[in-house]
Amino acid sequence: MRHSSLLAVVLTACVAASPRAQQSARVPERPDQPIFRLSVSLVQLDVVVTDRHGRHVTNLGRDDFEVYQDGRPEPVTAVSYVDAADDWVDTSGLAALPVESLRPRDARRVMAVVVDDLRMSFESIAQARYGLKKFAEREFRAGDLAVLVTTSGGSQHPPVLTFSPLVLKAAVGRLGYSLWGVRGASALDPVTDPRDLADGYDNFQERTFALSSLERVEAVIDSMKGLPGRKSVTLVSEGFSLFGFGMDNQLIRDFMRQLVDHANRAGVVVYALNPRGLVVTGPMAADAVNPARAAQLSMMRGAALRESQDGLRYLAGETGGFAVVESNDFPGGLRKIVTD
Repeated sequence: MRHSSLLAVVLTACVAASPRAQQSARVPERPDQPIFRLSVSLVQLDVVVTDRHGRHVTNLGRDDFEVYQDGRPEPVTAVSYVDAADDWVDTSGLAALPVESLRPRDARRVMAVVVDDLRMSFESIAQARYGLKKFAEREFRAGDLAVLVTTSGGSQHPPVLTFSPLVLKAAVGRLGYSLWGVRGASALDPVTDPRDLADGYDNFQERTFALSSLERVEAVIDSMKGLPGRKSVTLVSEGFSLFGFGMDNQLIRDFMRQLVDHANRAGVVVYALNPRGLVVTGPMAADAVNPARAAQLSMMRGAALRESQDGLRYLAGETGGFAVVESNDFPGGLRKIVTD
């Protein structure tokens, strides 16, 4: 059974804000003016409970949960299960509101997709475009609020939260391969120069762009703090190493811990999806190495692949989500994430 780790964190953050709210609401006591005092009396928490097979447990009540603040138990007043697959039926007979008139507080699910396009191969970009397009066409439901963000940024089409699958699909269509020449897990690419085996891949470049990508994820999480509903960020990336390839990646590890803390305090669950799919770590026809060094090349690629996936697994697992790696079914992996 998997419990959300953000219960006490979110509760502490919300309840701790109430004294400040009371202080800011105080006004000089004058006989001719009423006095209003504010306090927090109800805190709503988002929780996911699954069985050993990853299926949602739907029949839990308030007696099945315990919430603590500063070591003291807090009363749980009500627990309800919300099934995102259930369509709300409008029986009022009124015309449906246009998408443009909906506001963020009307959202049932808030989903951000961060595409690490700066560090993805051409093939991975193509897989991401195909899978995200299928999601916009088939999985996007009424009440879903979504945004697509890229690590490369770009001011021509800034990311916007939208209730419209058409707007999301248009954003997906603008995804393109970055020509910056940045390689992701470059140890998995063909070796065209035998000296690459001695140098390994460029750790400084890898660490710099990994930090830039994680900063982008952090900015998206911070922008979702005040939004209601089930909030999630799906990072589409070929991964990044927590320990480097023979080098210390303390900066990335420290930033990852900070990012996990921000996500838990904001009530945002992070998922990771690797579009690279199944990877062959053995020698390839394009490798310009002699057979004697083929074993060394295979070991180097295997280590690089494991380390890149470990970064995705850590980020997702510490925030209540999971990572989908080593799968050629990008749409299926995204569907699994949306279902959760």
